[in-house]
Amino acid sequence: MFTRWSTKSFLFLCLLSLQVQAELLPTSTTQLNEKSCRMDLYHLKKNEQKQFESNLQLAMITDNIHRQRYIAIKADINHPQGFENIGYYRSGHPVEVFTANWRKNSNKYSITRLVMLGGTSDRQAFDVFTQLIKQDNGHLELRASNKRYHFTAKNKDLNDFLRCLKQHQRSANK
Repeated sequence: MFTRWSTKSFLFLCLLSLQVQAELLPTSTTQLNEKSCRMDLYHLKKNEQKQFESNLQLAMITDNIHRQRYIAIKADINHPQGFENIGYYRSGHPVEVFTANWRKNSNKYSITRLVMLGGTSDRQAFDVFTQLIKQDNGHLELRASNKRYHFTAKNKDLNDFLRCLKQHQRSANK
């Protein structure tokens, strides 16, 4: 009897953990080469059909040839235009604030680049953001307009991206 109960309990816990794992799946991709280092992070939400879809995409991009680096964000076309402060949170507490100026890109998306609050340099925002995501091992929360966005980078994607940055930073300093 105890064996039957413990087997059922174990199966129930396994099923429960599978549902939790589905919510916490890493959602990142990389494109790494001599010309650029890029890591994309996706915030997923369930649509009406109970399928996950990306409603916010964050891209950390370097152009190694032109020595540019920035963070671009893409949202659906319904995202309001104009300026918005975006907070970077760690364990529920604000760590840094960035500013975005949302614009429509054709009739498909709203896009922006991040800068530091009160600043104009997307390079500075990239450097600060990269340091934060490195400290947090690819787990981050952004808050804007009373909405929360959670991102989880795959360990391999984060490590490969950081290695690419380091490699191209060294070659730029030579």
